[in-house]
Amino acid sequence: MFARIPSPAALRTFEAAARLGSFKEAAAELGVTPTAVSHQIRALEDMLDTPLFVRRTRAVDLTEAGARLSPAVHEGLLAMRTALEEVVEAEQSLTITTTAAFAALRLMPRLPAFQAMWPGLRVRVETGADLVDLRRDRRVDVAIRYSAEAPQGDHVVPLITERFGAYAAPDRFEGGPQGADTLIETGWQRPVLANVTWGAWFAASGDAPRQGVRLLRYEEELFVLQAAIAGHGVALMSSALVGDALERGLLVQLRPDVILPGAAGTYTAICAPGRRRERKIVRFMDWAQSTFRDES
Repeated sequence: MFARIPSPAALRTFEAAARLGSFKEAAAELGVTPTAVSHQIRALEDMLDTPLFVRRTRAVDLTEAGARLSPAVHEGLLAMRTALEEVVEAEQSLTITTTAAFAALRLMPRLPAFQAMWPGLRVRVETGADLVDLRRDRRVDVAIRYSAEAPQGDHVVPLITERFGAYAAPDRFEGGPQGADTLIETGWQRPVLANVTWGAWFAASGDAPRQGVRLLRYEEELFVLQAAIAGHGVALMSSALVGDALERGLLVQLRPDVILPGAAGTYTAICAPGRRRERKIVRFMDWAQSTFRDES
């Protein structure tokens, strides 16, 4: 298909000479001698079997054929340069999508360690509950999502197995969830977690909630966590998201013997099939798996 297309060097030389109207100025721009430019142009004219320039003493003018060829070559080289710049830019940036809760409570506190390892890689984190089609949205490199049945393949890396328990601010609810006047839970947007409720927790514990207990429900796990830290009640929270709050003494776990499995799901890092060997994705996937596995 492209067998008769001249070499990139010949086209670059022609474009520069046509744009500048001078073999000498084209040579200076390309870092070669005027003689080399003249030879490249002559070879191109021989290949096309038509003159492209009218040679004058101190300048050159395009022939009719050269004037017809010049804009096409200029636009083609410009398009290639733009594409190459986009490829380089894409390799130097990494876009991750995940939920707001996982980003704030798990990923962001640890991301500086990854960026210190690869300072030349610009990392962007996008949050939202909607799933991203990684095959179609090539702008996103990696998605971190919770799934009961994660896709299989080398483009999927398991990170954290999620469990749910009761958590509260220290010294506020020593009697356990059954004695609390306020219980807090997440209004799940993901059907896979629809059964992670205080009703299920009490069924597992064999206890009963306090008579007239108040139930607060938030759509964002971040709000549930903050409400618990503020002492508003006992929260049903993911073990994958409360780690930092426990380490800092902001929360304690109540009845650690009662755990909901969370549909036996895990947080996984996923890229589009076929992209797993890209250098930036290899670096992030390996780091994420090592970091979160060590903390599980």
